[in-house]
This record gives sequence, structure tokens and C-alpha cells, in this order.
Amino acid sequence: MRLIPVLVAMLGLVFLHTHTDEIPVVLGSVLTLSAVVSGMAPRNWLVNVVLLGSALPLVEILVRRHVLAAPWPVGPGFPWAALTGYVSAVIGVSIGSGARGAVAPSAAT
Repeated sequence: MRLIPVLVAMLGLVFLHTHTDEIPVVLGSVLTLSAVVSGMAPRNWLVNVVLLGSALPLVEILVRRHVLAAPWPVGPGFPWAALTGYVSAVIGVSIGSGARGAVAPSAAT
């Protein structure tokens, strides 16, 4: 049940990345969605990072294979620049999990 928000966020990132060529918008969306999703389920931080961070390289590969269409040209080789999505996902998950830990009551009190 906790995978549903992550998968919906990942599909949203795939849709956004295939419909815009603005990288700051896409990376900001990765950061925001990963913060929100990890705030909902902070214990799934690794799953959140892997799924949300892999959305951008996955889209790049699928566009290169002509499975998806995108408004930007595809370069040759592996999309190394798309791996920056993992950086945004790690930062967003850290923010979301940290905010959840700061707001949630601790077990010690």
C-alpha cells in the first residue's frame, strides 16, 4: 500500500519529463515529490530514492528506443546527465524524512 504514492509520483515525473524540456522544472518536481512521498512513508526512503531517481534515466532510455515521445532531441549513449535525478531524489527524501521526524512525536517522551 505504501508503494502506490511512490508509483503515482514516478508516473507523474515520467509524464512531466516527456512533456517539457525544462530541466530545472523536472528536477524541482523530483525534489518536491520525493519530499512529499518520503514525508508520508519515511521508512521507505531507499525505495523512494531508487524509484523517483530512476524516473529520468528511464524516460531518456525509453525515448531513445522510440517507446515514448519527447519534445527534446536525444543524444547518443547512456543519459549520464539524467542521473542528476538521483541527487534531487536524495535531497528530497532527506527533507521529507527529516520533516516527518521533526514533527512526529518521539517514543522517548
